[in-house]
Amino acid sequence: MTSSNSSASPTSPVKCLVWDLDDTMWDGVILENDTVTPRPEALRALAELERRGILHAVASRGDHTTATTHLRAHGLLDRFAAVCVGWGDKSESMRRIARELNIGVDSLAFIDNDPLERAEVQQALPEVRVYAPEDMAGLPERPEFTPAVTTAESADRAALYRTERARKESEEAFDGTREEFLTWLGLEMRIWRATPEDLARAHELTVRTHQLNSTGLVYGMEELRELMASPDHEILVASLRDRFGDYGTIGLSVSHRRGGDNVLRLLLMSCRVMSRGVGTLFIQHVNARARAAGLRPLAEFVATDVNRVMLVTLRFSGFQVLDPGPEPMVLVAPEEVAPSAEHVTLIDDSPVPAPSAAPPDVLDLIARQFQRVPERTAAAVGTESVTYRHLDVQSADLARRMQSAGVRPGDVVVLHARQRLSLIVGMVAALRTGAAWCVADPGHPVAHLRAVVGDTGCAAVVFHGGDAATPPEEVRAAVAADGTAPGLIDLDAAPGAGTPTDGAGATPRAHSPHAGPPDTPSYAAPSPHSPAYLISTSGTTGPPKNVMISRGGLASLIASRPYEPGLTAFSALRLAFDGSLMFTFHALCTGGTAVLPGADELPSAERVADLLRAHEAQQCLTTPSFYRQLLPHLDGADRHLRLLVLAGEATAPALVRRHRAALPGTRLGNEYGPTEATVAVTAHDVSGVPEGVVPMGAITAGSTAYVLDHRLRPVPTGDVGELYLGGLQLALGYAARPTTTALRFVANPFAPGERLYRTGDLARLNAEGHFEFLGREDGQVKIGGVRVERVAAAAVLESHPGVGQAVVVDTREALPGVEDVDVTTLTAYWVRATADHGRQSPPDVRELREFCARQLVPQAVPGRFVAVDSIPLTPNGKTDEEALRRLQAPTAETVALDTDRWPTDAQREVATCWAGVLGHGDFDARDSFFDLGGTSLQLLALHASYELRWPGAVQLGQLYDSRTVAAHAELIAGTAAPDDTATRAPGPAVPTGRDV
Repeated sequence: MTSSNSSASPTSPVKCLVWDLDDTMWDGVILENDTVTPRPEALRALAELERRGILHAVASRGDHTTATTHLRAHGLLDRFAAVCVGWGDKSESMRRIARELNIGVDSLAFIDNDPLERAEVQQALPEVRVYAPEDMAGLPERPEFTPAVTTAESADRAALYRTERARKESEEAFDGTREEFLTWLGLEMRIWRATPEDLARAHELTVRTHQLNSTGLVYGMEELRELMASPDHEILVASLRDRFGDYGTIGLSVSHRRGGDNVLRLLLMSCRVMSRGVGTLFIQHVNARARAAGLRPLAEFVATDVNRVMLVTLRFSGFQVLDPGPEPMVLVAPEEVAPSAEHVTLIDDSPVPAPSAAPPDVLDLIARQFQRVPERTAAAVGTESVTYRHLDVQSADLARRMQSAGVRPGDVVVLHARQRLSLIVGMVAALRTGAAWCVADPGHPVAHLRAVVGDTGCAAVVFHGGDAATPPEEVRAAVAADGTAPGLIDLDAAPGAGTPTDGAGATPRAHSPHAGPPDTPSYAAPSPHSPAYLISTSGTTGPPKNVMISRGGLASLIASRPYEPGLTAFSALRLAFDGSLMFTFHALCTGGTAVLPGADELPSAERVADLLRAHEAQQCLTTPSFYRQLLPHLDGADRHLRLLVLAGEATAPALVRRHRAALPGTRLGNEYGPTEATVAVTAHDVSGVPEGVVPMGAITAGSTAYVLDHRLRPVPTGDVGELYLGGLQLALGYAARPTTTALRFVANPFAPGERLYRTGDLARLNAEGHFEFLGREDGQVKIGGVRVERVAAAAVLESHPGVGQAVVVDTREALPGVEDVDVTTLTAYWVRATADHGRQSPPDVRELREFCARQLVPQAVPGRFVAVDSIPLTPNGKTDEEALRRLQAPTAETVALDTDRWPTDAQREVATCWAGVLGHGDFDARDSFFDLGGTSLQLLALHASYELRWPGAVQLGQLYDSRTVAAHAELIAGTAAPDDTATRAPGPAVPTGRDV
C-alpha cells in the first residue's frame, strides 16, 4: 500500500474519496479504447463507501466530455458529487473539489495508479491521504473509511449533493442578484430540541464537521444522551429545505446554563449551507431563547486549524470578546438583536420551557439512573462504594426498616453516624419513605443531638452500633433524655435483634421509588413542599437551629446547577454540611459518581487529595479554607479535574492566583448561598485573577435576589445594601421556631404572596450583573465553612458562673509562616463576675473552653479567651468591637508558660511554638492540639514554626496523628515509635469538624 505522510490523523474520517479514472476506476484508457469497463472491486468500494455516507468525486486526466459520457453510459455519473477532468495538476483538482463541496482538503482521500500523481498530491497537499489501486478492495476495512455511526440521512448524502448541483446550475442561470436568488429559493429552517431519535445524526455532525465547529468538541452518543437529560443543558437541532428539496439536518447547538449565563458551548453548521446565510439566524435563535429565560447569552470559541470561519460568524452576529482566554475565548452577545436573515423563514418547534415549571423530584431522577446505568458506581465514601443497582436495593431495604420503625411521610429521620457510605444510603431511603433526613455527626455535645431530636419530632435515629463513636447505650441515653422515644435503627445489628424492625431477610428490588418492597406501606408521590432534609446551624442562645428544606427546593437546586452531568464529582466536605449536597445529588440525579472522603480521610488534606486522584474526579467542591490545604497535593490533577468550585466562604484573589499557578487547566467556580436558600443561589465562572472582590456570581435559575436598603428599597448598581433572596429554593423555615422563622422570612414587597429571606449579608451588584459579598450585617460569621453566630458563643460564655460579661469578635489574620493564608478566628473577651460564688481565682482558659465545647458546635467555640477589666463602649453606648479587635492578642512572647509542666527542654520549645499559634499557654504535655481550639490551618502554621527551628525534622502528615506536645517533641527528637499511641490524645479521627 502507498500511504500518505499526511498531517491529518490517519484515522480521522474521510468525507470524500477522489478517484482517478484511467487504469484506476477501470483497466485501460478510454481515449484508446472506449470499451473499458469499471473494475468490480471499484464498484464494490464505491457502493459500500457511499452507503456509509462517504462522497465520491473524480480528478482525472483526459477530455472532460469523453470521461463524463463514459461514466453516464455505465450509470456512474450521478454517483460522483464533483467531476474534474483535464490536464492540470491533480493537487489543483483536489483544491477545486474541496471548494465545490465546501469541505476541508484534510477530509479528502485520493486513489490513483500513477506514483508520480500520488507524489505530486502528497507534496502539495500533505493532509490528503493517498492510495494505490491495489488498496482498493481493502478501503472499506480501514478506520478512516469507517464512521462511528451512519444515519439514513448520511447514507443519502450523494443525493443531497446532486440536488445542490441543481441549485448551482439554477443560480448560474438566474437573472438577478444573489440576494434575489436566495429569496427565490424559499428557504425554510426548522429548529427543535433534540430528541433521542436525533442522537445519531447529532453525533455524526460533531464527528464530520470541522470547519464550522466553534469549539472543536466531539460528543459521543452517551455524552449527548446525558446532556439531553440534563436540566441545565439544551441541544437544538436545525434542518433546512427549499424549492429543490431537503438539505437534511444542517445545524447543532449545545448550550449550558451556568448561573445567570447561557453558554453556547458548541455551534456547528454543515458545510453544504455555508453560502445560504442561515448561521446567523440559528445563533440569534439561541440568544433569543436565553434572554427569554432571563439568561445572558455567551459563547465559547476554541480555535482549531480549520474553524476560524466560525469566529467570523459569531463576530458578524454581534458577539464581543468578554474573555480572550487563552482557551476557551468567551464572547458575549449584544443587547440589541442584529437584523435577521430575511430570506429564510424560521419554523420554531423549540418552545422555551415555562420558567415556573416545577423541576422533577430528585428521587425520580435517581430512580431513573437505577434503570439507566445500574452497574455504574453511584457513590463512594472513603473506601466504600456502591453501584446504582445496589443503591436501589440497599436504600429500599433501609426504607422498609424505617417504615417498620414508624417513619411516615413528613417525619424526620436522624442519621447519626461518622462519615461513611451509609449516610448516602440513608438519605435516599428517607426520600423513599417521604420523610426528611438530618445528619447529626458524632462528637458534638450530647445537647446537640437532643436538640435535633426534640425540635424535629424525630421519628427514628439511624446509627452504627458497632462504631465506638455511636455506641447503642449512648444513643439511647441521648435521644430519651427529654422524654421522646424515637425508633432506633442499628445498621450493625441484624433486623429484629433488639431494634424495631420487621425482621425480614433479603429485600427484593423496589419497583417504585416512592415505596419499599411489596410487604411495606406505599404512598403517593410527595409534594414539592414536603421536607427533604434538615440542616443544623448555630442558634443565638447556644442550641442549634434546624433549617427545613423542601423537596422542591432540593429539586430546584439540582435543576439550576451549572455542572456537566454524569461525571465523577468529588465533595471535600462533611455530609452534615449542606454544601456537600450540591455535587453529591447532582451526580446521583444525572448518572454520575458522587465521591466524598470518609471519616478517616477528612482530617488530612493529603489523604483527601489521594482519594480525589484515585477516582480521577472531574469535578471538585470544597471551601476556600480547605482548598488551601488541598492545593499542594493536587499537582497535575488538572489532567482529569475539569472544574473546581469554592463555596461556603469568601474567596480571596490570592487563592485564585494559587489555583491558576497549580491547576491552569481546571476551571474555577465561586458560589454563594445560605442554608436557608438551599445551599447556593449564585454561581460565577472565575476568569483571570480578580484585583479586588471575587464575585459570587449571577443568580441561578429558579431564584431571585435583591440588594435593598433599610427601608426595603433597591439600591443602585454598585451601591452596598443587604441581600434578600427569594424563589423556589427558600427553606420552609426553622423547625419548632415560628418566631425566628417569621423574623428571617419576610413578605416580598415586589411579588405579593411570596417570601424573601433576609440574609444579613452585605452585597452589591456590579456592572456585569454579578453579586459581590462584602461581609455580614449582624454577628454571624463563617468559620471553616460553617456559619455561626458570635452572639451564641458570648451567651454561652456569660452563662459560666465565673464570667460577668463576654463579647466574641471575629478577626482575619495571617498565619505565621504560611504564605497567602488568612484565617478567621473567634476571640472571646470576658470580664470576671463580681460575685464568683466563693471562687478564689478566676476560671482559666481550659475551663472556659471546655465549658463552651459542651454546649456549642465546634466551629462556635472561640479559639482565644482574653480576660479584660471592662468592655469598651462607643459614644452611643454600644459595644465597641473595633476597640476590642485592636487589643493586643496573646502571642508566644506575651503568653506565660508554666515551666513546671514541661519536663524537658524539647517539650518547652514545642510548647512555645504552640502558644504562638494558639494564642494561649494553658495546656500540658498530653493535651490534644485540636481539643485546645487548634484548626487544620493553624496546624500548617505550627509546622512552619517547627521548620524554622528544626528544618526537616517532622512532616506535616505526622502532626495529624501525633497531636500532643509530648508526641511532637518525640517526633522532633526522632524517638517516637512508628505505632506509638501512648502519647496520642483519645478521641475520634476527625479533629473537631472546624475545617472540613
